[in-house]
Amino acid sequence: MEKASDILTLRPKEAVLKTIKGDCWGSFGIPHSQTAGTITLTNQRILFRGSGIVDALRLVFAIDYADIVSIEPFTVSLFIRTGIRIVTQQEGGFRISVMKRNTIMQFIQEQMANANR
Repeated sequence: MEKASDILTLRPKEAVLKTIKGDCWGSFGIPHSQTAGTITLTNQRILFRGSGIVDALRLVFAIDYADIVSIEPFTVSLFIRTGIRIVTQQEGGFRISVMKRNTIMQFIQEQMANANR
């Protein structure tokens, strides 16, 4: 299994385009879990690093734009319209929550188009 630091290390020719605060909701088989963290959007991937004191226990994952099958909005809890559901070929589904959801979804779709050229 990769270490968190390995997952978050930028690849050759990978550049950070945006860094935002956000949450990961109900991913990895835990239906109602919420993990606050930082979402980094690069020109190749979406990186998530959860908050926490112990580095080894933080939720960390990366999603390649080329691996994304679809993205769609979802409502967090009952009324919070900040969620983005990301479905990938390899890992299944991820749910993140961010402010300015529509802007971030458009940004991800643009990066997906670039990755699939």
